[in-house]
Amino acid sequence: MISIYSTESNKQGFTLLEVLVTMVVASILGVILLQFMGTSMRRSYEPVRMVQNGFELNQIMEKMNADYKNLLLNSDTPLESLKTAIDNDTYGTYSVVYNNFIIFNNGSEQLDDTIIKRTLKVKITNGSQSMTALFAK
Repeated sequence: MISIYSTESNKQGFTLLEVLVTMVVASILGVILLQFMGTSMRRSYEPVRMVQNGFELNQIMEKMNADYKNLLLNSDTPLESLKTAIDNDTYGTYSVVYNNFIIFNNGSEQLDDTIIKRTLKVKITNGSQSMTALFAK
């Protein structure tokens, strides 16, 4: 006859201590993984946004170049007209950092307050991206 209560230990499962230790180790590893992945996921959009800002700036600068080529053909004062258009934000959404006439004197640039206005320096920004162009007559 087989007894229901056996004196031999039945080792088919895990003890409560083994289950608790496994859960603690798994939770510690989960927290470490969540911290690592959380930081990466939160900032994953930044490179994409920088590229988008760069393309937007490039598109704005291309519009300025096309407009300047048109002004060269149709205007008596193309640089002054372009300067005014840039100041009025007619090309899109950007911030003007610098938009003025310059001259080059001994290798350095200076503000040109004289009547001769042959070079227009334009620097625009969009987010953290910036772009500079020189328009010459």
